[in-house]
Amino acid sequence: MEIDEDLNLLPSSDDVTETNNAASTSKTSPSKTTVSQNQPPLTTNIKVNIGSYSYRESSNTIKSSVVGSSATSERLPAHTVTEDNQRTAVSDHLESEAAREEDLEESLSSSQSTELPTQKLSKVNCAEKIVICVDVSSEMNERRYRAKAGTSFSAMEIVKKALKLFISNKLSVCDPANKHSFAMVLMLDEALWLVDFTSDIQALFTQIDNIDCLQENDEEFDMSTLFDLILEKAKPPLISIEKNTAPPYTVRVVFIYGRSHCLPIFDSHESQNLLSGSPCFFMDIVYFHEPPANYNQAQDIFQELCFLDTRGFSYIFDFARTPTKVFDAFAKMLGHPLQRPIQSQAGFVLEPLPSLYDTAEGM
Repeated sequence: MEIDEDLNLLPSSDDVTETNNAASTSKTSPSKTTVSQNQPPLTTNIKVNIGSYSYRESSNTIKSSVVGSSATSERLPAHTVTEDNQRTAVSDHLESEAAREEDLEESLSSSQSTELPTQKLSKVNCAEKIVICVDVSSEMNERRYRAKAGTSFSAMEIVKKALKLFISNKLSVCDPANKHSFAMVLMLDEALWLVDFTSDIQALFTQIDNIDCLQENDEEFDMSTLFDLILEKAKPPLISIEKNTAPPYTVRVVFIYGRSHCLPIFDSHESQNLLSGSPCFFMDIVYFHEPPANYNQAQDIFQELCFLDTRGFSYIFDFARTPTKVFDAFAKMLGHPLQRPIQSQAGFVLEPLPSLYDTAEGM
């Protein structure tokens, strides 16, 4: 799929592979999604219209193993960072992946896995407080993402467009009685609270347009300042798990990081531990990076970011080259954290919306 020069991108059916009917799919090319399951989807968590396409998330029946870097649905044992559409791992890793996939297929065919994390709360569509954390380092402004037509874009340009689509679609599918709200944080050498929680879409779009890459020194970022801010400004509610109480809201962090040479540090883990211990707190991660090499720390950074997922409910994506897959990732994050499947069991498919002619014919 070619990227439009104005970044009006839609996820492509080539980027998301539907293989619901695959009874036993063997290992394909590294950037493809392989699925082992032969029954139709039982549930549908979310269906969102994006332009002329309908993006549907189905759960409980699809077990995917994504080996490409743009959608890390199945976490690699060493949290390996890869380039989009290009596998850089050695052959022994591929063999271990194939063996692990066979184990997953056998486990699915025999019984439900007992090692998968499960939600302890009711799967209710309560309001979400979403904290969007955007890295404003100079690396986010480098124009290293290129379309097939030759046009180049920076990660910041892509993020701004993807965030607008994410916010507008998220607000369009929420319950009016439990409207989602968004706050924004900028990440320099420490976190800076920019916008308090609001559902005003125009105000949010204005703030997104005004984001500039301010940080010239990209060598340090203190993650503890981010968790301190979130605990102060967006503390998760206290609820009783034993009584299966529906929470009034959940707190989700969408963490967008774009540094290949700066390993995040912690001055203290106190706030992180308090937040991670709450069943109402979730954290999704989007990582932009240079292709992994000896001269950068992309591999180590990605591994550290994966370690932030202490309960197994995060959606984690990384991108080195392909800009269109960023929009796929943000579409996959539209599902409510209490209702969506864990990332390793999520399956996605793009469907063209029916035309007016087709609708009339079916009446």
